[in-house]
Amino acid sequence: MKYGNFLKGFVILGSLLFAFVCYEKRKANENQLPEYCTVKGNIKGVKEGTKLVLQDAWNDFEVIDESKVADGKYEFHPRISEPTHVYLYTNEGMQLKDFILEPGTIVGDVNADDEKDLELWGSGTPSNDLGRKRSELETSGNKAAADSLMYEVLNAEETGPLALFFAAHVCPSSVKALSALDRLSPELSKRPYVAKLREELTRRVKTEPRTEGSDAIPLFIDMTYPDVNGKPVSLSSVVKNPANRYVLVDFWATWCSPCVASVPMLRDLYAKYHAKGFEIYSVSEDGNEENWKSFVSKNQMTWIQVKDDKPGRQESKAWYDYALSGIPTFVLIDCKSGEIIARDNDDELDALLGELLN
Repeated sequence: MKYGNFLKGFVILGSLLFAFVCYEKRKANENQLPEYCTVKGNIKGVKEGTKLVLQDAWNDFEVIDESKVADGKYEFHPRISEPTHVYLYTNEGMQLKDFILEPGTIVGDVNADDEKDLELWGSGTPSNDLGRKRSELETSGNKAAADSLMYEVLNAEETGPLALFFAAHVCPSSVKALSALDRLSPELSKRPYVAKLREELTRRVKTEPRTEGSDAIPLFIDMTYPDVNGKPVSLSSVVKNPANRYVLVDFWATWCSPCVASVPMLRDLYAKYHAKGFEIYSVSEDGNEENWKSFVSKNQMTWIQVKDDKPGRQESKAWYDYALSGIPTFVLIDCKSGEIIARDNDDELDALLGELLN
């Protein structure tokens, strides 16, 4: 990249951040948000007439509004009292897009046939323009710039819904995410979601790599689930196997599009490093056992496959112990010490394993 273009890019990022901070300060002085906002876009890969829903991720995924695909487009006019993080789903449960629902017109074009499109936010309002910029940087492979933008938002004097989203879903350090929660506006801080997130992040510190500001030594937490043949397999038995040097715990499900997209990467890692002491312990969060078994067989997932006996956020002990906020989630364990040395860094796993095992 030429220096002039690089500098121009960061000038643009700086302008976006300045606009975002000014917006947050202005909204803090207003008594309430407008009652309505608009969410719309073109949509491909979804049948005409398909029912669409907006679900509030910060309010137990309550359905905020409903619409339908018409002439290759969709449009919502939800009534809101404060900003929130929403997902756009089909009524069959296909995730299409997510963004911050806030006053203004949010444009979220959808291409359901393109896996990368799922990662791109909508745009048109201050929070979403910044969120869109970060997602574009990340999907283009410029993770360093994406992380830089994230930390700029988290360290901003005024923190609002985008900072809350980054703390919950993007920030790799729970210690830093907790600090961001301490700086949230009073309106956001009082939401029950934030209290739950704070408790979750406090638990997650115990199962993510050591970070500056934390004295905790993160050790793996054992679990035992049945494999595809119904035989119980404990994580501790895999970690303590003398043939294994590093074990990757993979929380996933067949209904999770990003999880499915990560299968080729896992297959490649297993083929490349298994003989050198690398093992994978995949924990499915599927409810349908036959779908899980069929998918595993069809996709040649020959490493250790087990299924959570109480899948889902509410009942699963593993989900609680590892403080999962979503899937896929990857946890890399050093078998010699039992320490967790990496978490959620799937784009760096190949390089890390190459360094550890070569």
